[in-house]
This record gives sequence, C-alpha cells and structure tokens, in this order.
Amino acid sequence: MATITIRGRQYPALFDLQNVEELQKHYENGLEGIADAIQQNNVKEIAYVAWLLIREGVELDNEEHHRDNVPPTQKMLEKLIGWPDLVGENSISAAVQQAFYEFFGKNAQSRDLMEQGMQQIQQRLSGSPTSNPGGSQTTSR
Repeated sequence: MATITIRGRQYPALFDLQNVEELQKHYENGLEGIADAIQQNNVKEIAYVAWLLIREGVELDNEEHHRDNVPPTQKMLEKLIGWPDLVGENSISAAVQQAFYEFFGKNAQSRDLMEQGMQQIQQRLSGSPTSNPGGSQTTSR
C-alpha cells in the first residue's frame, strides 16, 4: 500500500472505488482535476485528496490488522502540510500517483493484454487468403 508522508509521519494511502466516486463528484473534469490541483500546489485541494486516500488507507489498515486508528481530518491536514511535503521524490503528489497506479495498474495491464490479443486475432483473420473464407465464388455470364 502506498504511504503519504506529512511532517515526517507516514500514513497508509489507498485509492479505491469510493475515492473515484467522490473525486468525480468533486472535480467537474473528473480525475484530471487531481493533477491540476497538485500541479498548482493548491494546499486545500492537496489536503482534500490526501485526506481521501489516508481515510481509506487507515480504514483498510484497521481491518487488516485489527486496529482502531483514526485518520486525521481534512482541516488537520491543511494545517500540517508544509512545503517539504509538496516537493521532492517523497512528496504527496508522488504518493498520490503511486496509490493511483496501485489501483489502476492491474486493470491497465489486463486491458493492454486483452487489446494485444484482439489485435493478434484481427491480424490472423485479415491474413486469410480469400476475402470470404469458406464461401464459394460465382461468376456471371
């Protein structure tokens, strides 16, 4: 599971269907809105996205490890996030991207494999010697 580090403290971060639904409602242009908010370093929006991922991550971590941890609130994250949390390889945006790829990674690979298989089938069919395999040609006189 991805982790988001804020002021040196690591939080589990999970991108799931709940987040997808909430983000699509929150941003009028869907999930692309996440990238816009992060690129503009909009701390309020970054805190919102981080809060969603942390909330789901803590919930899953609690279920898997029989814990009772409480995720920080969005308001708390707005207060905690500092410039070092927004830049560098361990930035919030890098963690959000990692969580995003964890969610979509398997789906993307499956889709790619399926598309490759369909292309191979289409190539085999288009390579047949006649345009009407199994059909008979008739000539008119």
